[in-house]
Amino acid sequence: ERIIPMSYPPAQKLGDHLKLARTRNEIRVLDLAAGSGIWGIALAQKSPRVRVTAVDWAGMIPTTKRITRKFGVADRFQFIEGDLLEANFGIGYNIATLGHILHSEGEERSRQLIKKTFRAVKPGGTIAIAEWLVNDDRTEPTHSLMFAVQMLVNTERGDTFSFKEIKGWLEEARFKRVRKLEAPGPSPLILATKP
Repeated sequence: ERIIPMSYPPAQKLGDHLKLARTRNEIRVLDLAAGSGIWGIALAQKSPRVRVTAVDWAGMIPTTKRITRKFGVADRFQFIEGDLLEANFGIGYNIATLGHILHSEGEERSRQLIKKTFRAVKPGGTIAIAEWLVNDDRTEPTHSLMFAVQMLVNTERGDTFSFKEIKGWLEEARFKRVRKLEAPGPSPLILATKP
């Protein structure tokens, strides 16, 4: 829940950028490592046509459910418990969000997760990644470097990554149009489209 104030504004910006309020069709969102559910919640608030599948560990899902009820969008959420690489979350999503998860997964699992997400998103769909980005030389910004130290100490394989690294993983998975979207928070969002 502590991450809500950091994640809610960029998630709202994402919903505005994708013009969800104007949609006439159902929009299926895959919220990976949903945690509080705030990425899916912010997108669901933009349109009653948004339906969210939230994926996270079984121990986290009760918290996600509680917070979606608090925000009044629980009726548009479904929940899948399990490891991100093992859970079957299906296909046909318009949007997939990976909100501050790659840094705890490490490079190899992050690359696998992006490839799995590519299969889950329908053609024309968007993947949105929020991360603590570092520059290519790994010398700045300071807040992202300090976060990298936290990941080194507190996770088995966590780290922070550069836009160039994540862009390479997205392109390796066959996503196109990899770009940055300036948004509130520690770093811009990274967006890419499935052709």
